[in-house]
Amino acid sequence: MNSQASILFDIDGTLLFARGVGRIAFAASFRGAYGVEYPDIGAISFVGATDSGVIRQMAARCSVPNSPAREEHFFFLLARHLDAAMDARPPQIFPGVPELLRELNNRGYRLGLVTGNIRATAWAKVRHAGVDSCFSFGAYGDESEDRNEITRLAIGRAPEGGTPRLLVGDTPRDIEAAHRNGLAALAVGTGWVSLDDLTRSGADAVIQDFSDTEQTIRLIESVLEQTTVHPPTRNTP
Repeated sequence: MNSQASILFDIDGTLLFARGVGRIAFAASFRGAYGVEYPDIGAISFVGATDSGVIRQMAARCSVPNSPAREEHFFFLLARHLDAAMDARPPQIFPGVPELLRELNNRGYRLGLVTGNIRATAWAKVRHAGVDSCFSFGAYGDESEDRNEITRLAIGRAPEGGTPRLLVGDTPRDIEAAHRNGLAALAVGTGWVSLDDLTRSGADAVIQDFSDTEQTIRLIESVLEQTTVHPPTRNTP
């Protein structure tokens, strides 16, 4: 197998669990940037979401004006609150994740992030989880609220000679983003979506978790061997 390829990874639900600190940080940052208390932060679904999309929904729900400046203020506060919270309560990294990422690096794969998190919190999460050195590029939720577009941006940032071939995620939106951009999709069941639902969503392969490094590597390389990279599918208006 020619390992001169890039693999894109989602973060939350795929690599780690932030132990609920993100929701708390969102509430505090919204209060600071928008001047009102969000009435029901517990009801927001972050599964497959992007930070840009979530904050716009929150502002609309509270009928408060939104603007690029307010979003930027919110993202600044979010990064600060989340980093402080993870200093006190580091994220839970899922079984086998550090071993998998390091073995992929050892085999010559270039690894990138494709996530709904903003850039600052994405790198804070993987740093607090101790795996930031495994990744060399990415695209983030403050660049677009559309996961398909975030994935397209990540593909364009891959290092020379490391064409992205595979996206690893835990939700149907990750699978859609992969296929819309001509990539294969490996879905993992460590998030909040069942294996059956991930399979029905069209994943090229599904795995329960990454606890068995060699099994996961074999599955990844099998998917790569069977997959041809196709031009991205254009979004329809």
